[in-house]
This record gives sequence, structure tokens and C-alpha cells, in this order.
Amino acid sequence: MKYIHVKILALNIFMLLAVTFTMRATTNMLMTIIPVFTKYVINASVLDVGLTATLAGIGALISNMFVNGRIKINKTPITIFLFLLLMTISIFFLIFASNIYEVFILSLATGLSMGVVQTLLMTLITTLAPRNLRDRYIAMFTASLSLSLIIGTLAQGLIVKYINVRTAFIIFFFVSLASTSIMFAASKRIKIESTHARKIRFHDIISKSSSALKNPKVQFALSGNISYAFPFVLILTYGSIFGNEYDKINPSSFFYILAAFFFVSFLARFYMSTHSIKRKEILMYISFVLGLIGYIIIGISSYYIVFLIGLIILGIPHGTIYPVSSYFLSNSVDNEDLNIVYSMFSFIMNTIAFVIPFVYGLISRLYDLRIASLSLSIPMALVIIYAVISNIRSDRSVTSSPG
Repeated sequence: MKYIHVKILALNIFMLLAVTFTMRATTNMLMTIIPVFTKYVINASVLDVGLTATLAGIGALISNMFVNGRIKINKTPITIFLFLLLMTISIFFLIFASNIYEVFILSLATGLSMGVVQTLLMTLITTLAPRNLRDRYIAMFTASLSLSLIIGTLAQGLIVKYINVRTAFIIFFFVSLASTSIMFAASKRIKIESTHARKIRFHDIISKSSSALKNPKVQFALSGNISYAFPFVLILTYGSIFGNEYDKINPSSFFYILAAFFFVSFLARFYMSTHSIKRKEILMYISFVLGLIGYIIIGISSYYIVFLIGLIILGIPHGTIYPVSSYFLSNSVDNEDLNIVYSMFSFIMNTIAFVIPFVYGLISRLYDLRIASLSLSIPMALVIIYAVISNIRSDRSVTSSPG
């Protein structure tokens, strides 16, 4: 009987990892191809490029406010399917987009989907995982994300170089369709019992989120992830434009460099999925330092090789910060409340994700992208300092507690 249970669990996890792989390849395409499409096909301004990312972030923010936290744990699989379907339909219309306003609307729609899908997939895998192996399952989930980013990014580079930017939407429409189909099949198989009989109210979401935010380990995880949002936004939203302007890297070549970044991230996450990391806080500290160094290197780079070195350095914290942060979050609440806490986490991250591109775009319009990047290294450093202080405070409270 135990063998049958393990076999069912393995098949369910495999299906969810397949969904994760295809979904993340698709969302990365949207985050990196839409800026290129907006700038070089529609010929919009750099500020408009930032606005597409901002609208996607607003869409994700709306999802986290009004959808994620209200979904009961047993309704999670079918909800993921429905929002993957929304993503697939949005990509279909992007194929035919001809002006910036259509791109704005579709960016908002894809943001609505992205705000739900990755958050609820994380909840689902965390819920299915045996508690003593939760850190490895989370690392496995994030390794699947990174692997999809490598393959998807290489595919984007080939498409942009040898065909054209718009064709990327056509090809990834079918990738998204595959993701939606697999999730539909998985939603019929995965059954999770819910102990919450009553409907989850907005008051419940606020109350549990507020309680979680008082936990210093949650503050450590959240602020650590926020610190990495600065270089990640620069890379995904403006990386191709930054590389083209300062390092003479054309957009198709940029995607190959980006694949190297994701490969480093994948190696870090693959290692974490096969080994238990005992000093997770130390790993986070090292990742913070590398994140800041890599970010500054890209900000001052004027040569192809320097840009590449900066991205490779940034690949390490990209691989480590998110899974470690998610581990701290998952151990802060009961399974029933995972949707709420992950939703709160995503809500804050998505707020950051739509504010930062807008600020980048605004400063770059007044000055340039290099000044925008370097000036935002200051708030990034301040967030890192806050993260470290939060973790020290958490360790002291544990040490000083009786028993």
C-alpha cells in the first residue's frame, strides 16, 4: 500500500514538474520577448517597455489580492488550469498585436495569469511533499524552473536570430497549450482534503498575512527575495536593451548569455535538490553579497565579457535565494494557510516587480539606463542590510526563549 502511495505521489509530482517546466519557459518568454517586441518591432519608447512590465506586475498584484489567498487548498489544481488557459489565450492574441495599446492589455492579462500559476504551483508541491523532505521538493521545483529557463531562453535566441520576434509568440503558444493540457489532466488526479469548511474571507487573508509578517524569519526571506528583484528586473526587462546600448550585444546574442545565467542558477538548485543545506542563513548571506557585486558589474560594464561575468555571478543568488526563502516561508505556517502566505509573499514581490521597472524607465528617460541601474543599487543594499538584521533578531529571540 505504501508503494502504491509513493508511486501515485511520484507521478503527481512529475506531472506538476512538467507543468512547471513548460509554464516557466512560457512566462520567461513573455517577460523577455515582450520588451524586445515593444522596442524593436512596434518601435515604442524605453518608458513604454517599462510600462509593459509594470502592467504585468499590476496584473499579478490583482491576482494575489483577489484570487490566490481565497483559494481553498483542494481547489488549487483546477484554479491553476484555468489561469494557464488565460495565459494561452493571451499569447494567441499577442501573435497578432500591432500597437502598444494591445500589448499593454495583453501584458496585464498575462500578468493576471502569472500571478496565480507559479504561486499556486509552489503551494501544491509543498502540500504534497513529505514535511521532512520539503526543502528538497522546493529545490526540485525551482530546479525545474531554472532548467526550463535555460532551454526556453536558448530557443528564444534561435527564434529571434534566425526567424523573427513575433514567431516566438507562435511557438510558445503551443508550449503554453501543452502546459495547460498537462495541468488539466493533473487537476483530475490530484485530490487534497481541506479542513476549512467555511469560505476564506478577505479578513482572514489580512489577519494571517499580518501575523506571518511579524515573524523575523519571514521578514528575512521576504527582504532577501526583494533584494534580488533589482538585478532580476534589470536582466529580464532591460537586459537586451542595456546589452545592446553599452556592450554592443544584439538581442539574439543576449538570449544565449541569459541561458548561461540560468544554467548557473540551475546547477545551484539541482545541488540543493539532492543535498540538504544545513546552514541556510549563511548561504543567503553569501548570495546577498554576490547579488550586489553582480548587479554593480552589469551597471558599469562596457564590454561583452564583463557583462557575461556579471550575469554568471548573478546566476548563483538567482539559484539559491528563492528556494531558501520559500523554505522559510513554508515552515512558518500550516499547510492550509500556505496559499495565503505564498499569496502575501507574491503580492509584495509583484508590487516591487511593477514599481522597479517603472522607476528604471523614468530615471533612464531623464538620464540613462546606467545611471538608473547604479542609483538603484543603494535601495538594494539597504534591503540586504534589513534582511541580515531580521535574521539576527530571529536567532537572538530563539536563543533567549526559555527551554
